[in-house]
Amino acid sequence: SIRSRAAVASVDAFVASCKAAKEKYGYSLDADISAVRPYLALGGRPDGALVGWRQNGRRITHIVNALERDEEPAVTDHFPASTILTLALKDDGDDARFAELLPRVVAFVRRALKDDPDAVVYVHCKSGVNRAPSLAMALLIALDKATFVEALAAVRRARPSCRPKYVKAVAVYEDEVLGRSTAPALRDGVDSAGFCDLYYGLKEDYSGGDAGERWRSEHAK
Repeated sequence: SIRSRAAVASVDAFVASCKAAKEKYGYSLDADISAVRPYLALGGRPDGALVGWRQNGRRITHIVNALERDEEPAVTDHFPASTILTLALKDDGDDARFAELLPRVVAFVRRALKDDPDAVVYVHCKSGVNRAPSLAMALLIALDKATFVEALAAVRRARPSCRPKYVKAVAVYEDEVLGRSTAPALRDGVDSAGFCDLYYGLKEDYSGGDAGERWRSEHAK
């Protein structure tokens, strides 16, 4: 989209777009399960509600947990261990591991879809604003051959509260997978720790008011 292309024109432009998302939504969409593709959803740390989620007759069958801790019993009691991938990824400053984990995450999702064409993978972190969206973008690049710009647009359309920090790693991944870059400023820019410095305390903001509720109402089917 035009907005996504503008957002990746420079590091400053991307940071500004993330600040805008933070200021409008804060963490108001934490509990939402956001469907990005029929096979891919993302969000915050799940509870038992994940089991009952349905979209177009499809349910969550696999989980990619970006957190440094395991799922709660409300989740593990309903999902076989083989369908949960735990990454133990830090919220920032873990760019090398993020890049190393991507082939494993992509293989996990490919295998899930091969075993069950109706599989839905839920990718989550704590609030679904950084690690999970970053991973979802990489999955769209790998599985759908989406460009960085297309992947960012898809993820933000599904979950407008997101402000991914691992964008340098994702932009490098796009270059490796597609052989070209649609976000060279981010590919050659700062890593996730650098973005944290530019986000002026993004992690500490829990504002958002009723913006999330308004967004849900506007996008209700």
